[in-house]
Amino acid sequence: RDERVFDEIKWYGWFIDYYMEGGLLRDMFTNKITTPEHWNMLMMPTVYTVHELRYDLVVGNDIVVEPSYDPKCSLVSNGCEPVKVISAERLVTLDRGPAVGLEIADVLDGKEGMTVISPEARECIWRELILNKKGLKTFIDREGYSEDDYSFTKGHLEKMVKELDRLIQKYSNVPWTTNSNALVLVDIIQEHRGLILEDLAEGRFRRIMKRSSSLTPDRFQELE
Repeated sequence: RDERVFDEIKWYGWFIDYYMEGGLLRDMFTNKITTPEHWNMLMMPTVYTVHELRYDLVVGNDIVVEPSYDPKCSLVSNGCEPVKVISAERLVTLDRGPAVGLEIADVLDGKEGMTVISPEARECIWRELILNKKGLKTFIDREGYSEDDYSFTKGHLEKMVKELDRLIQKYSNVPWTTNSNALVLVDIIQEHRGLILEDLAEGRFRRIMKRSSSLTPDRFQELE
């Protein structure tokens, strides 16, 4: 399970790239632009092993791949690119939540099939839902495991920082410097990165759980 987290961290960044780039087909392990054939294999992770999905094996490191996009994005109005990037964590905080709620309402207002409450009542809706707990439950109302019940190894946290650094570097530079969604994304990621660095500095991590060091896949050997 711990070893699986390293792949999940890569998938986190791949997921962001997928939507920010409008469904551009990329390999989730190398971030390289990939072929439709390789993409279809990646979409069936229970059918193929990580080894069978290797970019160098399926596509080839020396192959120049023509960029292509997920055909499913053609079925979505305006494609797969995000209309607005927001932080769910910020939405439920007292200091920033009301403003994020207004941003969501502004995006939905005027859209076909959407009836949005008048602007003067929108902050009241946020207060009733988040503070007074009226209406449907949100993710902060879930019972069972809390965020603090989950723990990570030092290697997990270091890998997270590395992936966030990649995303920050990518979306802070051309051609993203004038993209409003990219600016918000980088701001959110930088905040998350700071929290992870705090955990590393305070030693809030544990040792990796595995059967034996010899059974750890090579790509994880130095990330314990």
